[in-house]
Amino acid sequence: MIWDITIIALGFFFLWKGSEYFVTAAAEIARRIGVSDLVIGLTLVSASTTLPEFMASVMASHLGSGGICVGNAVGSNITNIALILGICMILEGYRVEPVVLKRYGAVLLLVCCLFVVFCLGGVSRLEGGLLLTLFFVYLFVLSREKHTRREMVEVSIELRDIHREPVWKILVKFVGGGAAIFIGARYLVQSALNIAAALQVQESAIGATIVALGTSLPEFAVALRALKEDFEEISVGNILGANTFNILWVVGVSALVRPLALDSNLLYFNIPMMMGVTLLLLGFMSRGYQLRRWQGMLFVGLYLLFVITNFV
Repeated sequence: MIWDITIIALGFFFLWKGSEYFVTAAAEIARRIGVSDLVIGLTLVSASTTLPEFMASVMASHLGSGGICVGNAVGSNITNIALILGICMILEGYRVEPVVLKRYGAVLLLVCCLFVVFCLGGVSRLEGGLLLTLFFVYLFVLSREKHTRREMVEVSIELRDIHREPVWKILVKFVGGGAAIFIGARYLVQSALNIAAALQVQESAIGATIVALGTSLPEFAVALRALKEDFEEISVGNILGANTFNILWVVGVSALVRPLALDSNLLYFNIPMMMGVTLLLLGFMSRGYQLRRWQGMLFVGLYLLFVITNFV
């Protein structure tokens, strides 16, 4: 099992670095063909933090593990709120702009409710296609809306490190990053399956905890950077947006690859837990648009309960 843990760590590294290079190159390519920075920021760069979840879940679906596939998406949503945002709330309380709750929070809640309905009988290809269609509708609506100054700053923060480079270097990053993502996802999922068998736990438990924690670290980096630069609501907006992406994009494409069967651990604990922490966050946000340190402590406590329960 030590060897599998080592492979998982290497898989995470390939996913993170591959995603970074791939998205940077894709953003520069989009710029060169005339796509606006706002659209790039709302699509490619926003999707970059969920790219590890995407590839890990799609690979798990391809290998026939609906447990790791859906467990990763659901576990990432729980990790993003209960652990990542919880820690950031403990470090510094948040004041959230009302538009963040209305634009991102309401959409996430609707998407989660639809996802729960789909999960009751397993997620079919038709339902996956509907989720993916809604993902493109979501991106289109976001690109057409009037955005706040904070959101424009977010885009500039995300894009400022992307510099013009020779075409050959962009292509190398694009192809190399894509290859690294594929290799990292392939070996990560296989090692996760081996660990689940060795520990005699359901595959979804590994997907929702170990795999989800590793693939969620890009969101943690973005949240900490936004906190450091005094743009707290960017952290909240990114978390809500990433969680919406995880359901519409990650689960949608994974279900198109192969219909997703869900185990009892997902149906009766992990998915209800995801709904619970989502509703709790939105409830906290609606009370004066303020997130406080004690609420962050509550979220971190819930995350620890979530991890322990998955292995009991």
